[in-house]
Amino acid sequence: MTGLYIYFDRQNPGTDGKAVGILKKIHAQHGLFRERLGSCDLVNLRLRCGSNYAIIFLSCLFSRRMFDLSFLDGKKYDYVYVRRVTPNCRSVMHILRRIRGANPACRIVYEIPTYPYDAEHRSFAGRFVLLVDRYFRKQLSRYVDRIATLTDDEQIFGCPALRIRNGVDVLSIPVCGKESYDKTCLHMIAVAQFSFWHGYERVLEGLRDYYAPGGGRKLVLHLVGDGPELEKYKALSAQYGLGEHVVFHGPLSGDKLTEVFGLSDIALCSLAAHRVGLYEASFLKSREYLSRGLPLVTSTRIDILPADFRYCLRVPEDDSPLDMQKITAFADGLYGADGNDRVSCRDTIRAFAEKTCGMDASMQNVLDFFGGN
Repeated sequence: MTGLYIYFDRQNPGTDGKAVGILKKIHAQHGLFRERLGSCDLVNLRLRCGSNYAIIFLSCLFSRRMFDLSFLDGKKYDYVYVRRVTPNCRSVMHILRRIRGANPACRIVYEIPTYPYDAEHRSFAGRFVLLVDRYFRKQLSRYVDRIATLTDDEQIFGCPALRIRNGVDVLSIPVCGKESYDKTCLHMIAVAQFSFWHGYERVLEGLRDYYAPGGGRKLVLHLVGDGPELEKYKALSAQYGLGEHVVFHGPLSGDKLTEVFGLSDIALCSLAAHRVGLYEASFLKSREYLSRGLPLVTSTRIDILPADFRYCLRVPEDDSPLDMQKITAFADGLYGADGNDRVSCRDTIRAFAEKTCGMDASMQNVLDFFGGN
């Protein structure tokens, strides 16, 4: 079988194995298709219309060749996997039409990593993006056989849905090297492109309230990444006098990221997904945290975790400050009074990740569909 994987990433156009975050998932999915289904081309769509937003917007509406389409010349594919292009536009529909025209029997799956996603586009520019997307996504059902989704929806935009899970290459992720737990200083980590649905101001407000009486053990929050909420977090940290309790590392990868994970005792998932109407999630970052062997704190139910999973603390699904007393009690209860349970907890969480977070298990429905099942 001959396949094609299409994605669009303006920020990180490289296709080497060093890409982080979402690109890691893309490369893992692509590698799985090659391993299980045969040859598979990997294409990051390249803009032909420059970087001017007005021109890009007009191209989205009217141009069939907004992207370089040379990768389609003379090609006929048996299966195609598309990771959602933002926004769906005329050129995306043209790409799908050409693929279908070259081989009417081609099986096309279009992944929508977050659904619904309209609430994510709140900025002025985002509203224009959403306007274009809403118009063209209605046409997906003409060309797409299945929409891959992390939700339980049976149909999206008129297309039958295919349930997937977020998966990672667990064995490529180093386990957290920390082997002891110091009750006098709890280290928390959050890694993200900080957006309003992450809600990490809830941690900052919790730290403010924790230290307001004038005491308490040392708590340190490690924020790794950037994004639109970063300056807000920095301002709140300064306003609440949390200088020694919050470390802004900026974006990290590789050994530098592993080093910060090596300091950490617990990891923070999204704490405000309710702001975008998401109440059960398959956060990619939760998979990495589990693969590192770290307990989780989340406000949103994580799809792969059983209700009695003792290594995950659910906090209120609202905008209230986090109760840091509960956070410290959670860590103390896992690691024991003397901290000697640190290694056993880490290894148990890692073993769970190896069984549940791998790419094979997460993409099995897609593999079956492409294989003709």
